Amino acid sequence: MITTARARVLFAPRTGWIFGEEEPSLLESLMPSASTIHKLGAVVLMIGLTIGLARARFFLPENPVPITFQTFGILMMGGVLGWRWGLVSIVGYYLLGMAGAPVFQGGGNGWQYVAGGVTGGYLLGFILAVAVVGYSVQHGWSRGRVLWAMLIGSLAVYLPALIWLSVFDFRWPAEGELFSAALYPFIPGDLIKLMLAAIATGGLWRLADRRGANL
Repeated sequence: MITTARARVLFAPRTGWIFGEEEPSLLESLMPSASTIHKLGAVVLMIGLTIGLARARFFLPENPVPITFQTFGILMMGGVLGWRWGLVSIVGYYLLGMAGAPVFQGGGNGWQYVAGGVTGGYLLGFILAVAVVGYSVQHGWSRGRVLWAMLIGSLAVYLPALIWLSVFDFRWPAEGELFSAALYPFIPGDLIKLMLAAIATGGLWRLADRRGANL
């Protein structure tokens, strides 16, 4: 049997390749004295960023799900805020839309938009992605490994989305075209967005480390 101490050695972020003990989030590393008010302010900024990015969109032919830039904002929520405050941010974004605020892509909002449309699963995937990215970066997948956290977070968006489209009948995608219509077309853009998110958070981590070294 592996003891607790032995497990920590096996899975420590510097020596292993799973998860280590929890570390401060990027926000907490940049602002060690940040209060709850400061963190709520960062939540509002991240929600605002994601709302703005959701306005930048375009559609592929015969595909009702648009390509948007909001995935970048979703990845940054987890990468900057960590899993706890990241979840506060994405759930707040989700609830704003459910309450009628035009925060989803193209100004979409309301219960019917979420529950009755093809994008509902992707929206649920955003919540999972923020949790995955936030947890990963706080457990050893920050700095040099943040790209992998962003990659896994991007893939996490698709799990609820594909299940959603498999369970509910929206007459899209056509039978046998689930992956070719609802997954593959979005991969190139998502690769770009996750690399940009990794570059942005990696740069912020370097800034946080320099500040820490000068204290």
